[in-house]
Amino acid sequence: MQLTTLKKLIFDKNIFAFLRLGKQVDTVYRTSFVTAANSSGLLNSLNQGEQSLIQLQQQLTIDDTKRDALEAWLECGVRLGELGFRSGRYRLKGKLSRHLAKQENQIAAAMFEEAIRYHYDALLSAPVRMKQDKAYQLSDQDGKVIAQSSQILEPFVEEAIEWSLKHTQPKAILEVGCGAGKYLVYLRDRLASSEITAIDYQADVVAQANQTLLQNNIKDIDLRHQSFFDMQGESLYDLITLHNNIYYFTEEQRQTVLTQAHKLLKPGGQLLMTTSCQGGSSAITALNLWFSLSDVGGALPEVEQLKQSLGQAGFAHVNSKRLMPGESYFAFLAQK
Repeated sequence: MQLTTLKKLIFDKNIFAFLRLGKQVDTVYRTSFVTAANSSGLLNSLNQGEQSLIQLQQQLTIDDTKRDALEAWLECGVRLGELGFRSGRYRLKGKLSRHLAKQENQIAAAMFEEAIRYHYDALLSAPVRMKQDKAYQLSDQDGKVIAQSSQILEPFVEEAIEWSLKHTQPKAILEVGCGAGKYLVYLRDRLASSEITAIDYQADVVAQANQTLLQNNIKDIDLRHQSFFDMQGESLYDLITLHNNIYYFTEEQRQTVLTQAHKLLKPGGQLLMTTSCQGGSSAITALNLWFSLSDVGGALPEVEQLKQSLGQAGFAHVNSKRLMPGESYFAFLAQK
């Protein structure tokens, strides 16, 4: 490098400012690559052993015309230190890739993917989306990723379920938004003789829940691809649950949801909701941003506002409980 070039870089272009950001830039590259490597199946393939370019092309179902692009992408992983390459074969190398490739870390991997694919994108594109009035749609989410990521909340939701069952044993239960079906398994194990109905308006999520039930040899739960607003009847259920999904409804729809739940419950029946609320960690704040920018639902609820809405829907007794210490994740239990 010539001295004049170096001087221009230092005095005219302030190269040191960029160099100081080098680690942060590499972090963006690395997290982006590993997220794509995990969701595409690359991490899983390499977790089985070293693979050649042709083998990876076949396993990832990449067309021959895109082989050069695949090689360029893999080279990014090598340069970032997440992949190793020797004798024409690729292998897992970086700590992040090896960590997320492990089967026991798949929930963590889904949470990581949710943060990078959705939260990061919301932070990056928020100004443009607001100016162009370009809202996120439900199709912008991968239902399977969200359902798997939400499994980290299972122990807290189970605690909330036990809270609701403390003084009652419901005979008829409706779960609104079945997710991966994990809570249905818990309910069936906990209440062997109860009649359980579960609905979700995303077909792929219903399919995933059905697989969960089959894997657990559960065949007596009525699982439906249906909207909650299409539910008919009155005083049908002793318990209705909504886990981690009230923000999928717009703020205007939420009052209708609560009123509909009140209508479907028997006298003395309970509505149990678990949800992230405003005022939490950076992850919950980013989740709130995504829904604030979407046509899917609306901003996360505020605790006191949601309790007031439950009262307006006709519920006589409303209680809330913080489930996660230090985090804005709550359960709400309302009795008709």
